[in-house]
Amino acid sequence: TMWNEHFGIGIVEMMAAGLLTIAHRSGGPLMDIVIEDSGSRNGFLATSAQEYAAHIAYIISMSDEGRETVRERAKSSVNLFSSQKFDGGWIRATDSLFPK
Repeated sequence: TMWNEHFGIGIVEMMAAGLLTIAHRSGGPLMDIVIEDSGSRNGFLATSAQEYAAHIAYIISMSDEGRETVRERAKSSVNLFSSQKFDGGWIRATDSLFPK
C-alpha cells in the first residue's frame, strides 16, 4: 500500500476477503486497521523492502492453523468499518447539532 494512506479501503477489502495483508506502517493502516499485537494480529505492517520480505517469509513459514487464525481475525475486524458502524458514529457525532 502507499505511504501515509489516509484510510485504506483496499486494505479493508483484502482483509474482508480473507487475504493475509501486508500494509505500509503509516496512516490509516497503522492507526485504525491493522493490529499486530501478539494474540490479536489481523495483518502485518512494514516500511522497507526488507521488512516486507521478512513478513512474506514469516507468512510462508506459518502453520496452516496460524495463517487461518490471522485470516479469521482480519475478516472479523472489518466489521468496525461497516456502513452500520459508520451510520451510528455519524448520528452520535452530529445529533447534538440539530435541535429536537
